Amino acid sequence: MDNRQYREAVDQLGDTVFRIALAQTHSHADAEDITQTVFMKLYAKAPENLQGSQLKYWLIRVTVNECRSLWRSGWRRRVELRDVRESEAGAFTEPAFQDPQHEELYRALGQLSEKCRVVVHLFYFEEMSTAEIAAVLGVREPTVRTRLARARKLLKQQLKEAWEDEQSQSIQGNDGRRPCSC
Repeated sequence: MDNRQYREAVDQLGDTVFRIALAQTHSHADAEDITQTVFMKLYAKAPENLQGSQLKYWLIRVTVNECRSLWRSGWRRRVELRDVRESEAGAFTEPAFQDPQHEELYRALGQLSEKCRVVVHLFYFEEMSTAEIAAVLGVREPTVRTRLARARKLLKQQLKEAWEDEQSQSIQGNDGRRPCSC
């Protein structure tokens, strides 16, 4: 891969790689590190003749593998977030959303298992078909559909509970009485 092709790949697919890494790690710093690692691997070890969608799929696969490697690393297993002082690491800030419902969706997505989260992200945010996701992740297409169905069910349940909690708080009167059951 020459420098021109590499630069085009970074320009066209850099955001995609970063979004996938951010969705998996929930950390801007980790997502940036993974994005840099993925593109270093592309430059150093890219398979021959990767063009168009093949390049995109290869980058997604490497990104998912790098996210998994991060979670398996000795550092992640030994250090918990509460062990690192805010002054050392800086305060964690979630992405800012204009609509509060988007914040709730972001939190609900973060509670899904890694396998479900990857499939949901690729299907809804990267607009890939179940066949494409299966090819990228190296699993069968029915497995992808099952993971999507499970994720939808979990998200529906989590968001319904959040909505019901919000509704019960807004129905309760200012005098502190219990909410109306009508």
